[in-house]
Amino acid sequence: MNKPASKIEDLDLDAMAHELSSDLPRLVADGVTWIGACLPFEVDGRLIHGHNSAYLVQGAEGSVLVDTGAPSSWWAIEEVVERVLGGRDLTYLFVTHPELPHTGNLPRFVEKYPDIQVIGDVRDYHLFYPEVVPNLRATRPGDRFDLGGGHEFLVVEAMIRDLPNTQWGYAPRAKSLFTADGFCYMHRPELDDEDPAHLPGECGLTTGELRQPIAVENAAFFTGSALYFSRFVDDADERYAGVADLARELGAELVCPTHGNVITDLLDVLPIVRAGHKQAYRA
Repeated sequence: MNKPASKIEDLDLDAMAHELSSDLPRLVADGVTWIGACLPFEVDGRLIHGHNSAYLVQGAEGSVLVDTGAPSSWWAIEEVVERVLGGRDLTYLFVTHPELPHTGNLPRFVEKYPDIQVIGDVRDYHLFYPEVVPNLRATRPGDRFDLGGGHEFLVVEAMIRDLPNTQWGYAPRAKSLFTADGFCYMHRPELDDEDPAHLPGECGLTTGELRQPIAVENAAFFTGSALYFSRFVDDADERYAGVADLARELGAELVCPTHGNVITDLLDVLPIVRAGHKQAYRA
């Protein structure tokens, strides 16, 4: 990767997204393809990356795309989905919650696949996207979608949410839990003058493959941005403990956040993200 420009306004964001998406797509589990691109942010005068991922879950007869990616990544998301599906139509689009990084390409996918079912807690989607109303199908935790060949997709309760209608998903055969803004964190800066912490290829690595663990500061930045309201409600410690319980109950081995590397070592990453949450909301 090239050394980044010194200021965010000097960047061609579309070109940056194109460059950083070269590490993906990646097959991370049985039937699960990790799709997306990183986008640059300026934090304390340094450029740092933030994932905006989507995940394609495939069975023998059907498929689910978890979130749509950001509008700026439409060209990449569309091409990968079409290529991985091999000419088949996309069956379901699972939208975790109605924010632009998660639903920004929703109308485009409905236009491309007119028979697609848009699943999730879609109670207010008619207000944002009235053109997709015929495709909306409301779901509740516990709903299952058979994809064929032993693959299915399960809707589960979101233990960490930034909107009331956030939902999570689970692919049992792939043992993969899709957590939307849960476990969101920036990832480390690109090559620095003296500290080459972010190496080419890290955008598409799992947490177990990164050379250094996630930094608490990076978790604090994204968590503070995405989960602001959670400082005012319920018990965050209880919520984070609930994630571990949910993963154990489901048998999850991978955690697939929208904004962060795929997590292969949940019990190691969970306290780091929780510490970032606390740091973000310290008075």
